[in-house]
Amino acid sequence: MYVLGVDGGTEAVKAALFDVEGKPVASGMRSYATHFPRPGWAEQDPADWWEALVGAVRDCLAASGVRPEDIRGISADATTCTLVPVRASGEVLRRALLWMDVRANKQARHIFESGHEALRYSLAGVSAEWMPAKVLWLKENEPDLFAQTDYFVEYTDWLAYRLTGRLALNLDTVTQRWYYHLPSGGWPSDFYEAIGLGGIERKFPQDVLRVGEIVGALSAPAAEALGLRPGTPVATSGGDAFVGMLGLGVVRPGDLGVVMGSSNVLCGFTSEEVHFPGIFGSFPEAIVPGLNLIEGGQVSTGSILNWFKRNFAGDALAEAQQRGISAYQLLDEEASQIEPGSEGLIVLDYFQGNRTPHTDSLARGVMVGLSLQSDRAHVFRAIMEGIAYGLKDILDTFRRHEIAISRIIACGGATRSALFMQIYSDVTGYPIATTRVAEASLLGSAVAAAVGAGLYPSLRQAAEAMVAVSGAYQPDPRRHEAYQFYVENYRETYQQLKHVMHNVVRHLE
Repeated sequence: MYVLGVDGGTEAVKAALFDVEGKPVASGMRSYATHFPRPGWAEQDPADWWEALVGAVRDCLAASGVRPEDIRGISADATTCTLVPVRASGEVLRRALLWMDVRANKQARHIFESGHEALRYSLAGVSAEWMPAKVLWLKENEPDLFAQTDYFVEYTDWLAYRLTGRLALNLDTVTQRWYYHLPSGGWPSDFYEAIGLGGIERKFPQDVLRVGEIVGALSAPAAEALGLRPGTPVATSGGDAFVGMLGLGVVRPGDLGVVMGSSNVLCGFTSEEVHFPGIFGSFPEAIVPGLNLIEGGQVSTGSILNWFKRNFAGDALAEAQQRGISAYQLLDEEASQIEPGSEGLIVLDYFQGNRTPHTDSLARGVMVGLSLQSDRAHVFRAIMEGIAYGLKDILDTFRRHEIAISRIIACGGATRSALFMQIYSDVTGYPIATTRVAEASLLGSAVAAAVGAGLYPSLRQAAEAMVAVSGAYQPDPRRHEAYQFYVENYRETYQQLKHVMHNVVRHLE
């Protein structure tokens, strides 16, 4: 028996088959483009998502040799805050606003100024990434399209629709990004009214489903396109990073998971609902029933390394190809020769704003300490260190508010770099474990698929059965101590320069 997990990421769709013990069998991946029409804007075409999904699943099946009738369930997660306006027929009305799109800065400030109780989830500020800000921007700037929109859905929900023909929302995303609050009845209608989106609930699909709950059966057209069996159960998934907690085995208070991709997402669980500035949440019932999900995050992490490689390491690509290694491996080799602290070079990782602890969509990236001595290796290492400083800033915020952290488990692209993971551990002072399956979002969706198919009775039991820890990085006390000077100056850099960043970004609005 097998389950199929699908992950709609920032740069590609991935599909993977797992057995019921969580062991990977085969995988496939197809990429697609992101469009950046203006600074701070980011869009994708849902038609590209579907084309990539079909290709990824077919590649996976071809590599696996598994019969379609042996696949007992499917579930598809995707990036969160990626908003799709559709007609009731499912027709997409414009390119989706990607999660990293922060054009709605003005709307986010307006929403935060309402001071409404619903803002308990984001006491430090409202992110321009989140649904209300993006929808308000569309209402104010594309009113004809807003009027034509029958439903707003997330990327995850649109994939579920394409698989089953049913338009529904997932509890994870609407709780974390749409201000849904299950204990008080769900949609905060008075909040929407106060911010200028009165009645917006009429543009939401009626059904809100839990992760692991069946959306529907795989439709005949989708099955034909994918090469799967019609009627295969399709389970609800959620945001990629949050479903990734299931794929890391993070299902109890004290566990902290870090999904390291184009952005970093940190999540843990609390028994009681808590709210304080500098974090998002806690979000009741968002993933695991009976627990509250607490979240921190960095908007730009792996995407900064990709930006650097793409724009400033062209010769590294050629050299890496000649040696039969990746460009990242070559850059890691160079950066490993530089001492911790990159000889005084500090990078602020806010290239697309800060998610937590500042929730500042007007923040931007900064490099402090450049000299004529600084070369490619200095900058590449300083970017990794700056990202790690941002992670420590979030962990320290958790600790100040007595959020227990008993263990940290990480996954994602960064775990392929021993240097980067050691920097993370040295900067934060925590051991950081990795798992057998690095693609935790894929495995998390497989966990949801297994529960939806009835192979396990709960998400917790499925996750604990399907996830295996494979290793850990230990912090070096000497390097940890040396890094604390740079962490403090990283924090001070933001405080000293934030008014300059704000002025420049507002000038461009």
